[in-house]
Amino acid sequence: MDEFRHTPLIPISEKDLLANQRKIEERNRKGYYVEIKKDTIYFYTIALLTLGTIFYSFLMMNEKQMRIRTSLEHTKVLRVKANAGKKGAALI
Repeated sequence: MDEFRHTPLIPISEKDLLANQRKIEERNRKGYYVEIKKDTIYFYTIALLTLGTIFYSFLMMNEKQMRIRTSLEHTKVLRVKANAGKKGAALI
């Protein structure tokens, strides 16, 4: 029984096997029918545009913050350099 564990205990007739095989072949020949409604297309288009707009706005806000941070660091560096120059001049 271990060798044939997927075989049924009750034998299946050849007639039933052929009917089942014929049904499977008809289903495979039939193909698939996909129906897409206009509402679904509208919904996914609006959702995609909304998500794209949100992503773009986050991207622009991040870029703006990076520019502000860079400019602040640049002014700090310039201020430190200017202060160092004044201290050096006062010592002489």
